[in-house]
Amino acid sequence: MPTASTLETLETKMVRTAGSTLSWLTVAGLGAMAVGLKVGCAPIPQEDEAKQGESAYEDEEVVIAVSNVLADVGPQVIIPSLEAFSSALGGLDDAIDSWEAAHSAGQDTSTARSDAQLAWADAMMAWQENEVLQIGPAGSSLSAIAGSDLRDEVYSWPTINTCRVDQEVVAAVWDTDGWFEDNLVNSYGLDALEHVLYGGDANDCPSQVEINSEGSWDALGPAGVETNRIAFARALTDHAGSVVDDLIAQWSPTGGNFSGQLDMTAGNSPYFNDQEALNAVFDGLFYLETVTKDRKIAQPLGMVECSLETCPDDSEHLESGVSTMAIAANLRGFRRLFSGGDGAGFDDLLVQLGHADLAEDILTKTDAAIDVAENTDVPVHTGVVSDTATVEALHTAVKAVTDLLKNDLVTVLSLEVPAEAAGDND
Repeated sequence: MPTASTLETLETKMVRTAGSTLSWLTVAGLGAMAVGLKVGCAPIPQEDEAKQGESAYEDEEVVIAVSNVLADVGPQVIIPSLEAFSSALGGLDDAIDSWEAAHSAGQDTSTARSDAQLAWADAMMAWQENEVLQIGPAGSSLSAIAGSDLRDEVYSWPTINTCRVDQEVVAAVWDTDGWFEDNLVNSYGLDALEHVLYGGDANDCPSQVEINSEGSWDALGPAGVETNRIAFARALTDHAGSVVDDLIAQWSPTGGNFSGQLDMTAGNSPYFNDQEALNAVFDGLFYLETVTKDRKIAQPLGMVECSLETCPDDSEHLESGVSTMAIAANLRGFRRLFSGGDGAGFDDLLVQLGHADLAEDILTKTDAAIDVAENTDVPVHTGVVSDTATVEALHTAVKAVTDLLKNDLVTVLSLEVPAEAAGDND
């Protein structure tokens, strides 16, 4: 086990990866080792300048352990999660069919529409588990290696414009070739579908917007608006299905084989080495810190990025009220990625390195946070106004997980915190 006298050796063994040095947080974390952090056998990068495609680690057992984690991300975590979402979309499509049938027959559609809302919620929760899997193609083209922005094609929250969605309901041109390519993501996706399914008789646009100033919304009438909403809901669902099919194909070993690119077995990996690939998976886990904890809970509570006492309108799922269900789903997705699904995960890597206690602590606190989220009955936007203590308790439970993520795990595995979160000290 490293002692204070070996800290300098560990620091000097850090190697450049993909043109940048390892995070200064790693060096800062070495100080923590000197004051009592149990570190076991940390994965030490090689002393020499790393070469493209070569392992960043000296110890062969560590090389194998990291390889096992990377090899199982695609087949054991991402592909099954995407397939579960695809299946849920099938249920939503069936519910939209029933809604359309009731409407076309001139029947009361309240039950059919409610069923479609429930089916949307099932699909939404399946996608919320995928939110932490923004690795490679699903990730941002601005920040993720090999990112293609496909996540935003499915669900772009908080980038959503409900007025724009209502304008598209009136225009009814979504079947035009290239419509999805020509329009911004704030007008389609699961978040737009939420508004289509839960929107009331009125629209969300100001009076000066054309659908109101020229009367085109009113001209449709309630029946016409419902007709167009049903058709738009089908188009949005079909598009999400096409995107997820593309993602599955890109990750499939028989397709684009991004699974092989991540674990460095494919010859065209976009990652410099296994350490950079492992850090990309860690970046996915970090969604729990930057989005789930900060954007979905802390911001509505007024803790960050809020100039008022609270900012309830910044909450997720304002219309459906399923915000705490979404947080629970994020946590379940986090747990699956951390544990590798039915395969090897970060927990197994930590055990290999002598940190079984940290692995157990992360999983225990994750399970506790899931329990809190699943038993929080009040939506976030309501709770921050009428039941602040309950939402604060949810924040505390999630923070217990992310504190381990951004402190202990970063230090033990010599990982880098995503750039957008580097200054986050809460």
